[in-house]
Amino acid sequence: MAQQAWSFKAIEQDDLRYWGNDGYHDNSSAFYRYDNFVANHKNVKEGDIVIITNRDNVLGVSVIDKMTEKHINKKRNKCIREECNAKKIFRRKTIKPEWRCDNEHTFDEPREIFEPAVEFIANYEARYKGITNISMSQLISETPRYNGQMSIQEVNFEWAIALFDSQSSVVLNLQAGEADNDTPTFMTDDQRNIVERQIKQRRGQQKFRDGLLKSHPVCAVTGCKLVDILEAAHVNAYRNDSHNHISNGLLLRSDIHTLFDLNLFAIDPDTNKIHFSEGALQYGYQQYECAVLDIKHKISHNSLLKRWKTFTR
Repeated sequence: MAQQAWSFKAIEQDDLRYWGNDGYHDNSSAFYRYDNFVANHKNVKEGDIVIITNRDNVLGVSVIDKMTEKHINKKRNKCIREECNAKKIFRRKTIKPEWRCDNEHTFDEPREIFEPAVEFIANYEARYKGITNISMSQLISETPRYNGQMSIQEVNFEWAIALFDSQSSVVLNLQAGEADNDTPTFMTDDQRNIVERQIKQRRGQQKFRDGLLKSHPVCAVTGCKLVDILEAAHVNAYRNDSHNHISNGLLLRSDIHTLFDLNLFAIDPDTNKIHFSEGALQYGYQQYECAVLDIKHKISHNSLLKRWKTFTR
């Protein structure tokens, strides 16, 4: 399945508004716990990007490394009256009786019931990075079907992956301006888990990248001009210094570089037009389909042809 991006709303127990349950006891910088009663529970998977929030702030971004699930008996808090069908109950801090349902019944303690459920835990601690420069309004604007009541919501993948990569100087132990890789050009299926987001520690073949930046300092696919997240990609896999000529290189935004390494897009060597896989087209890259490569240097036709044959076979 194609990689996606999600926002996870982590609410501390003290901040619960509705007490139909006792919360999920998350650790917002390490894991997120939810169950099959939560919308989108079936869609979240390993490799997806996650943006963690509380009710008011964006807290961090990461990638899910591991998903676990187990069957549980979930405790639910209900109105004390069995005939009451109230969907929400409230815990009041200063008024007695302490509890009230939305049918206006009040009581000292809720009635507890237990229902079978499947509990999921998304673990993302290894690549978590705290964020202080993204507002909730920015996140909401990148959430196509935003609903303030939902705990898990799909986020614009392209925006989320750029956000993740903008933190890579810390996540990948890089300094800004040192982005590059020498990852083998084509990955087998067994290697894809290595490639996702941290394809490899970027090694910074500086002269190669500097040459591409000097020629035309924009992403050859998207036109992005944010130099800190532009990476020098080899069209043919790096073997020795002879492969570091800019005729064998493209300057790519970090998420585009990853797609290139995964062979999820290629360039028609006869037209220089860009073509994406069906999976990539479904998740935010349609606008770049059939765009012409934005470069000023001469690119090796043979290198593009080799890539193209692999992509189209």
